[in-house]
Amino acid sequence: MTKETKAQRVERLKREKCGLDVLDDLARYAASGEAIDADTIDRMKYYGLYTQKLHDENDATQYLMMRLKLVAGELNRDQLQTVIDISTDFGRGCADFTTRQNVQFHWIECRNLPEIFARLQQVGLTTRMGSGDCMRNIVTCSLSGVVAEELSDVTSVVQEVNNYFDGNREFINLPRKFKIAISGCACHCVRHEIQDLSFVALQKSDGQSGDGQRGDEVVFDVAVGGGLSGGRQIARRLDLHCRKAEIVEVAKVVAGIFRDHGHRENRTRARTRHLLADWGVDKFRQVLTERLGYTLPSGAEPELTSAEQRHHVGIFPARKAACFCIGGKTSGGRVGAEKLRTLLQLMVKHEVETLRITSTQDFVLLDVPNAASEALVAALDALALPVNPSPFRLRNLACVGSEYCKFGVSETKQFASNLLIRLEQSCVDFKEPLSIGISGCPHGCAHPHLADIGLVGCMVKDATDRRVAGYELHLGGKIHGVESRFAAKTCIKLAPDQVAAYLETLIKNYLDSVQQQGVGDYLYQQSQG
Repeated sequence: MTKETKAQRVERLKREKCGLDVLDDLARYAASGEAIDADTIDRMKYYGLYTQKLHDENDATQYLMMRLKLVAGELNRDQLQTVIDISTDFGRGCADFTTRQNVQFHWIECRNLPEIFARLQQVGLTTRMGSGDCMRNIVTCSLSGVVAEELSDVTSVVQEVNNYFDGNREFINLPRKFKIAISGCACHCVRHEIQDLSFVALQKSDGQSGDGQRGDEVVFDVAVGGGLSGGRQIARRLDLHCRKAEIVEVAKVVAGIFRDHGHRENRTRARTRHLLADWGVDKFRQVLTERLGYTLPSGAEPELTSAEQRHHVGIFPARKAACFCIGGKTSGGRVGAEKLRTLLQLMVKHEVETLRITSTQDFVLLDVPNAASEALVAALDALALPVNPSPFRLRNLACVGSEYCKFGVSETKQFASNLLIRLEQSCVDFKEPLSIGISGCPHGCAHPHLADIGLVGCMVKDATDRRVAGYELHLGGKIHGVESRFAAKTCIKLAPDQVAAYLETLIKNYLDSVQQQGVGDYLYQQSQG
């Protein structure tokens, strides 16, 4: 009898039992103390749960990673307190911010899941559809609806799209995961170029407004098929614009096209970009139009903000009178319970009600009273969550890495922290915002293929010819719409203790050059020989 492939097994499991029905199984395992069986391990992803990499061969505990799914990345103070308590009581104080505006815990044990789920439910939080072959968390601007300088407030439409897909069994059995970005942001912070489906606001002044009157109108450029793992691709524009009121319907239709026509026979080809590669843009646009029942107008690409400005770290005037929004920078998303506890104390002290996680693993405090701004900025700096970070720290991303991820070859979070400190001390003359993406494996969760400097986990030989976990260097990535490019793979492999010195040399050579281009273009040219 022929052994079933990985894709066949996953498809069979989804047919046999919906991932949303796994909670009773988890409750049974929590009560019995038995090891979770392989089928349940696959299904529990639909509640944001993965098995964690083993650290101690003498510890037989089946530890889990748990991912919260936060709409718009938002946490109020009660919810943040619950996050802190779960991290403290069940996760050894660990809590990370992710590039999809979520929180991840580690060291979770199955026996504690019923209590954790109950605590989350009490404050309106969930892990449902935090992973699995379904609609993942929708990324959006962390300042949506709270600052004056935005093209469109998409807060309500993000909530509407989330409400439609959340728990919707018509879309719980997709070929693989599906990622959406909806942005009315003036600085294009959500990296729409690497999403399965994105809606990016732009000002259109050559048509009629929604009420039939001549004048400016905000519309949304539609793109599909982006992604950074196997077969990575920059999203392709469909050369179509839709209005905000049409976003929900377009999202339903595109997700339905992927559900019905996406590849299911091979997991490595089961993303939207692979369907788009097979069909081409023209056919995809044709099927979208047929299913919509009407034709969306064509339109030009938005004028995009440069990558260096695509963030919300800093101080921004709020719509609310006499208030600012303040964005702080983490070190690769690693925050932890103690730092979050201090942050919550600051929020209470300065009458700040809400925090939003950004798509750059950072956070923004909303509607900070003007009178509290200076003190809060100083307190965040003291907490190593700077509002005015160094050019090395500003655009740094780091994935989970080998510390917790089963795919991780190399450590990332602490390595990133040490590397940033070294560069800040040794390259004080460098002033450009340099993007550094550090991923523990080739999957690219920290976007190394779009960074000025990408470090991808691999095995290398150190100075004593021993094989150790290190990093392969990628140079010159760029994210800017259709002009985006992936970083060049240099085939240079560095042991951890070699990385800082090598980067220091690159930076020194750049500073000694004519500098007629930015550092990213310089590094890309250097990688081409």
